[in-house]
Amino acid sequence: MPSIQTQNLIIQYRQSGTGEIPIVFVHGNYASSRWWLPQFERIPTNVSAFAPELRGCGSSLGRTQLLQKKNGHLSIEDLSTDLAEFISALNLENPILVGHSLGGVVVTEYALRFTESMRGLLLEDTGPPNGILSGPLSQSLLLPLEFGSRTLMRNALRMAGIPRRGDLARALVQDAVAATPGQYLAFTSAVSRWNVEAELPELDLPVLLVWGAKDRIMHPRIGNQYLKALPQAEMLVVPDAGHSPHLEHPNIFASVLEQFVASLQLI
Repeated sequence: MPSIQTQNLIIQYRQSGTGEIPIVFVHGNYASSRWWLPQFERIPTNVSAFAPELRGCGSSLGRTQLLQKKNGHLSIEDLSTDLAEFISALNLENPILVGHSLGGVVVTEYALRFTESMRGLLLEDTGPPNGILSGPLSQSLLLPLEFGSRTLMRNALRMAGIPRRGDLARALVQDAVAATPGQYLAFTSAVSRWNVEAELPELDLPVLLVWGAKDRIMHPRIGNQYLKALPQAEMLVVPDAGHSPHLEHPNIFASVLEQFVASLQLI
């Protein structure tokens, strides 16, 4: 698994494809770049895909450093700076950013700061733009971490859409259990302090919102908040999906992403 040195971190990442259009996929909380493997298997020929590990995240193949600022708090702006340094270090020009859950928050912050350097943005079941967190997953993930229980973690992550069985499901549970309660709380706290609702109307960039109709963690009404605020946003609701359409219905998500990429080439 490759890594790259930036100004602040050594970032582990995955890469797939050799096309001329770069897409950067950013995972959510309690996750790793492995959450994007089903999409990496379906990358269009004109795309190069990159999936960095957020701070403290990863697997036995490689874990990005956990480095906090001097004030002891990790912010969404910090994470978007990490992403900016990653994109710069790899010389990725005008990328498309795809973010899931917490990752959607990170790429939204990046887009607000670096709009002119992007082609487009895909937000999948993203955290709320006003920082208000709710949902049954918030507390249920602390218990399996405190006890190091793979069984409890597997049951909790099923709510987030991981497969019920198979090698990928086992790997995703393993990555999540390797996290710490402090890491989870640092990310959750960062999201709760993040509020860009007033700034979203200024984000003049093509945005595709992809949401699971049955998401019990980030309800589709959050997608509608983004839809109403963003001037160039469109929203697709996947009927039989929960929090992770890219895992639950990988073919549908891959097809939607390919169509979005094609639409950006026409702009």
